[in-house]
Amino acid sequence: MPRPPPSAVKNSGGPNEISPGGSTDSIEPVPANALLVGPPRSGKTTALERTAASLREDGYSIDGLSCPEIREGGDRVGFEIVRVGGDERAVMAHVRFESGPRVGTYRVDVSAVDRLSAVALVDAVDRTDVDCLVIDEIAPMQLESERFVEATRSALDSSVPVVAAIKAGPTDGVLGAVKRRSDVDRFAVDTETRDDLPERLCEWIRTR
Repeated sequence: MPRPPPSAVKNSGGPNEISPGGSTDSIEPVPANALLVGPPRSGKTTALERTAASLREDGYSIDGLSCPEIREGGDRVGFEIVRVGGDERAVMAHVRFESGPRVGTYRVDVSAVDRLSAVALVDAVDRTDVDCLVIDEIAPMQLESERFVEATRSALDSSVPVVAAIKAGPTDGVLGAVKRRSDVDRFAVDTETRDDLPERLCEWIRTR
């Protein structure tokens, strides 16, 4: 499905919390990026997966990155990094990696994040057949890769709608800079909002 041309609405010019009502002051482009903001295990990944599935059913072309857990015997031992719009995947972090930057109990394979960021974000932004990018998520492990940081920034700057999960809390560094962007709408994810969120996100994307 071809992407619609950019439109314009009134907004405050800063990060936008999505809620009923609210006043507007100036005419600016519709924010092309949505951030799902919530603590770990709040439902951000599930909301993104359901949103992507619904959009595909409607004929949208989706690309981007997801980072599912790796479990052994019920224990989490690492994370993969997977291209949403293709078959490419790699182990991003693992408790048994002996090298790479440490994030919590894991070491990160930065080269894997570099490689997947190039094909799933950099290349996708330049294609005309991609209607939406999803990023699950913008988080410390992924941010060990400068390629990921640059690719995420380029995606957010592009005309392709981006829906990304991001941890609640941090307001400094790259995470803080992303949250403070004036071209993002923020969707809070918690037990009260997560079930309705996929439908709201699909409607948000359809208006872009």
